[in-house]
Amino acid sequence: MKTRQKFFMNINQFVDLSNKMHNSFATFVQKASRAKKVIKRKFVIQSAANRTCENMPGTFCVLKIIQNSEDGIELKTLKQITGFNKHKVHKILYKLFKHGEIRIEGGGLYTGVKEESVDRNVQSSH
Repeated sequence: MKTRQKFFMNINQFVDLSNKMHNSFATFVQKASRAKKVIKRKFVIQSAANRTCENMPGTFCVLKIIQNSEDGIELKTLKQITGFNKHKVHKILYKLFKHGEIRIEGGGLYTGVKEESVDRNVQSSH
C-alpha cells in the first residue's frame, strides 16, 4: 500500500471512531436528561408528600386523602402522595378497612365510607 492510501485509511478510521464517540455522547446526554426529569418528578412528589402529611399521623393522613378523592384512589397514588412505603400504606389501609372507614372498589380503588352509612351501621348495632 502506498503512503497516501494508508493516510486516507487512517483518516477514515479516525472519522469513524469520532462518529461513534459522538453518537455515544449524544445517547448519554439523552439518558442523563431523562434521568434528570425522573429525579425532579420524584423530588417534587416527595416534597409534596412531606407537606401533605406534615404534623399528621399516617392513618389520619391516608384517610383524609381517600376522603378527599372523588372517585377513589389507587395504592400507587397513595404511596406517591404520602411518601410512605408500600408496606406502611398496606397496614394503614387494612386498619381503615377493618374499622369501616374505607371501602375497596373494583379495580383496586379505595374510597371513603360516607357518614350516613357509618351512622346506620352504628345505629343498627345498638
